[in-house]
Amino acid sequence: MGDSKKTKEQLINELAKLRQQITKLKESEIKRKKAEEDLKNSEEKYRSLYENMPGVYYRADREGNILMVNPPGAKLLGYHSPEEIIGKNLAKDLYYIPEDRKRFLEELKKRKGSVKDYEVALKRRDGSPVTVSTSSHYYYDKEGNIAGVEGIFVDITERKEAEMSIIYEQSLLHALMDNIPDFINFKDEKNRFVRVNKASGEDRGIKPEDFIGETDFDIFTEEAAKKCFADDDRVMKTGKPLIDRIEKITYLNGMERWFSVTKVPRYDEKGKIIGTIGITRDITERKKDEEALHKSQQEFASLFRNSPEALVYVDEKSNILNINSQFTKLFGYALEEIKGRNINDGMIHPQDKMGEAKDLYQKSLSRSYYNYESMRKKKDGLLFPVVISCSPVVIEDKHKGRIISYRDITKIKKNERLQQVLYNISKAANLSISLDQLYPIIHQELGTIIDTTNFYIALVDEKENKLYFPYHIDELEDDFEPQNLEEKSLTCYIIKNKRSMLLNYDKIKKLKDDGEILNAGVITKDIFWFGVPLRVEDKVIGAMAIQSYSNSNPYSEKDTTLLEFVSSQVATAIERKRVEEKLKRLAHYDTLTGAYNRGYGLELLQRELKLAKRNKSPLLLAYSDLDNLKDINDEFSHEEGDRVMVQVAKLFKSILREVDIITRMGGDEFLVIFLDGSLKEIPIIRKRLSKELTRLNKISKKPYKVEFSTGFSHYDPANPLSMDELIRIADEKMYEEKKSKNKGR
Repeated sequence: MGDSKKTKEQLINELAKLRQQITKLKESEIKRKKAEEDLKNSEEKYRSLYENMPGVYYRADREGNILMVNPPGAKLLGYHSPEEIIGKNLAKDLYYIPEDRKRFLEELKKRKGSVKDYEVALKRRDGSPVTVSTSSHYYYDKEGNIAGVEGIFVDITERKEAEMSIIYEQSLLHALMDNIPDFINFKDEKNRFVRVNKASGEDRGIKPEDFIGETDFDIFTEEAAKKCFADDDRVMKTGKPLIDRIEKITYLNGMERWFSVTKVPRYDEKGKIIGTIGITRDITERKKDEEALHKSQQEFASLFRNSPEALVYVDEKSNILNINSQFTKLFGYALEEIKGRNINDGMIHPQDKMGEAKDLYQKSLSRSYYNYESMRKKKDGLLFPVVISCSPVVIEDKHKGRIISYRDITKIKKNERLQQVLYNISKAANLSISLDQLYPIIHQELGTIIDTTNFYIALVDEKENKLYFPYHIDELEDDFEPQNLEEKSLTCYIIKNKRSMLLNYDKIKKLKDDGEILNAGVITKDIFWFGVPLRVEDKVIGAMAIQSYSNSNPYSEKDTTLLEFVSSQVATAIERKRVEEKLKRLAHYDTLTGAYNRGYGLELLQRELKLAKRNKSPLLLAYSDLDNLKDINDEFSHEEGDRVMVQVAKLFKSILREVDIITRMGGDEFLVIFLDGSLKEIPIIRKRLSKELTRLNKISKKPYKVEFSTGFSHYDPANPLSMDELIRIADEKMYEEKKSKNKGR
């Protein structure tokens, strides 16, 4: 009832208060719900941040076991989910180097429980390292004790790689700066050195840091320094680099050096030009080398131009690049005619040497060759002998061409042929041959060095005062009869005047008109006669002549010198052979009658007997003796007796064949050998002897008559006799005939 006793006003007030409380409760509920909603939103944001943050959040207990890790952490370390990592031990399972965990905790303790940007290497699931930067701190329990460590890892692998790259590049730059031989400098906007490399310091003999603050005026002459300043100012003003300019710079000590200079603008981080970077390369030695090369090139060009030998410079494909004047002189080609042509295209090669050209080209690709003898062709087609040498042109170990030299050896070859001719003539003169066999050899040998189509040799016989022509070959002339030395012929003329003569039609006609010669032999309008005396010391023993009837100018003054030189050798060879034949005649022949002497005659008989025995052929001997030689000597003198002996010897020779042999056995006795003669021929031989003896006595008209007795013997192969027996038999029969004549008187 207490309530009923309350007044209405009180009830209204309580109701109002109750309403206010209800309103507050409603507001409080709204706030609670809003707080719950905010908390929920905050939790979702935190979870989203926790799960999607780029870094790695982790929490570990005091032993280092993972309690929490976000998904990016699991992904970073190569795991599929955080659950695979939770429970793993940091030091044992996740540090790449387990000992690093201990060092990390010491650092954390040292820094009072908090570290920032601490670098450590973690281990991925596959065992590979990953470098991270961590900001970590202790976390505490309710009692304030350290419960463990939590923090964030950030993958800095790419950053570390970039840093290492920068460090590497910086080390390369430092290495380059310290080791490059070029001078590198950095200057500010006032052209003061702010940095130089090691080579720059060494060049001046000071430390690089001592350069700092100096300018070019402290190093070079004022003129050179002003130029350097102007170059630096222009580069900074225009922003255009100066690249590889070659210049000579003079130092304060007077030393001059050549440099290749490069300058580029130097910028700050905002792109503003704040100075220059200079790279200077000392090229003094290179300039010296270039000057030496230039000098060498000039010398080479001079040698190439002025070489006494014909030179051609060809490229690697044998195309002509250059020739010298001697090449033009030798071959007849000017450079503009053949530049670019292939040297082996046949312009200087005879057809039969084209294969040789290819072979020489192949040889030149690997090595040089020298003094190769061959034949080449002039522009007009004339062939001539040459010596060829070739050297490759090699630049930087690459074959760039060849220099080929040609030397005309026509004179050398002529001299070689001449020496060979002289040797062959001398050799022939020493052979066991006769003069008649020597002459054709002389003719043949001379024909190899000069035209000897028409050729003759004339020899003087001083006793008879005549000129004989023992050898002659001529197209038109047949009359080579002996001439009196006083006769006015061309040959006698040069012998008399003791000098060579080279005569054409007009000169011969003038000699005739002047009365110097009367007999010129066969003459044509185109005749060219060339005669030289044959001398032995100062004595002229004859002459040698060549002539042409159809070519008015086949010989030159050089041929005169040549033939004069050869003529002395020919004269010596002929004289040697004449002396040899004279000595041989003295050794083999009777000086009075010209018959073989006894010693040689018997040697020949012995030889013929051996042949007759071997061939089973007969042989006939006649032994003759003059019947009245003693009477002739006593009554008419021994000189007259000697003339009779000579006439008898001629008589025997007149009835003999060329193969038969006549020998003077001594005094007035002769032995005649009739090869292949038989007994049947004796009457014939006697008849011929009688006939010739009658003719001799008739034409001699002497007060006495020449008579002789003859005995014969016969060699029969079936019943052979010795030489002594045959001579004895013939001698006995001769004396029988002589006795018979004496009885008849």
